[in-house]
Order: sequence, then C-alpha cells, then structure tokens
Amino acid sequence: MSRMTYLIIGGVLLVGYLIYSFNSKPENKQQGPYVPKYNIERTLKENDKLIIVGNAKLETLKQVITDFTRNYDNPEQADLKPASKIYQIDDSKFAITFPYDIDFEILCYYVNYLKYPMEINYQPTVLAWTSTSSSYQWLNDTFDNNKVIMFIDPNDNEYDNVMITTEDGKGFKVGFASGYGLQPESNIVQNYVQPPLGISELTKYESVEIK
Repeated sequence: MSRMTYLIIGGVLLVGYLIYSFNSKPENKQQGPYVPKYNIERTLKENDKLIIVGNAKLETLKQVITDFTRNYDNPEQADLKPASKIYQIDDSKFAITFPYDIDFEILCYYVNYLKYPMEINYQPTVLAWTSTSSSYQWLNDTFDNNKVIMFIDPNDNEYDNVMITTEDGKGFKVGFASGYGLQPESNIVQNYVQPPLGISELTKYESVEIK
C-alpha cells in the first residue's frame, strides 16, 4: 500500500479511538443532573461506616459522589450502588454515612474515588472508619471483630489502592489491580484514631442524600 493509504487508515483509526474514548467517559454517559434509573428497594441497616472529608466544597463533593454513584446505576450493579448521606460540618468539612450500608469492597473504591475523581480538580483529605470481618473482600482473620481506619497514602503514586490501619496497630495496603489484593505494610503512615464524630451526633447538621 502507498504512504497515503497508510495515512488515511491511520486517520480513520485515530478518529474512531477518540470517539470511543469520549463516549466511554462516565461524565459523558449521562448529561445534565443525575437522575437515578435503577434504584432498588432498600432497607435501613445500622452500620458504623463513616467517612470524613476535609478541604472541600459541598458542590464539588456532591459532584464527585454523584459521578461515583452513577457508575453503578445500571441493571447489573444496582444492588451495589451506594446510597450516601452527606452532612456539612462546616464550610470545608463533611461527614458521609451509608444509611442502607454498602459492601466493604465498594467502600474501598469509594474512598479511593473521593481522593482521585475523574476530571475534578480538588485536594481533599479523606479518612474512613468501619468495623471489619474476615469474610469481607480481600481481608483475612486479622480483621475479625476489628475496627480500621482507611485512607490514601499522601505519597501514593499508584492511584488504585487504599491503606488500612487496624485498631490494634497493623498496617495494610489493598491494591485493586489483579494479583495485588491485601499486602502488609510495616510503615504505618496513619495510626488508628477514633472518629471525630459519632454517627448519632450527625443529625444536628444539614444533610443531602445521593442515591
């Protein structure tokens, strides 16, 4: 084939790739305000999952959480879709709870996405707390009847993991990529501390639900 033919084929392939990339971005799959299509009937379920986000603005945080939630708004994953309640503690600090509970695996992805949202520029602090069980995705017997704090390492350059410190002082990394999973960490970046607020204390703050 001639050089011109190769250039034409290359141009066609490039245009096709750009169209695919644009249509594949979550923010381009549904324009306008988020209107859930695949909510399932849920029952309130007591749990202690709590996230505290600092250095953020309410509208930005709502957009980040909406984008994450939208990823699960389909028939195959509707039962995994988190229903989040955001409480505004002050101008830049927020608490997030899950009135109907969510899977531990989804919580890990959620914490990571709060720190690394797609195409939203902000620099939040993110800490999460929950009780754990060895039956949870990635976890082992160390986590039975334990409590953990979850966070992103400030020096992280992998972008696909979450760090965990248990109440009894053991550190771990959960890597989402295939073949990684749970890895012990000897360098404890964030010690376990109690949540600054109990879930029962949040009712005095204004809130908004995203589901």
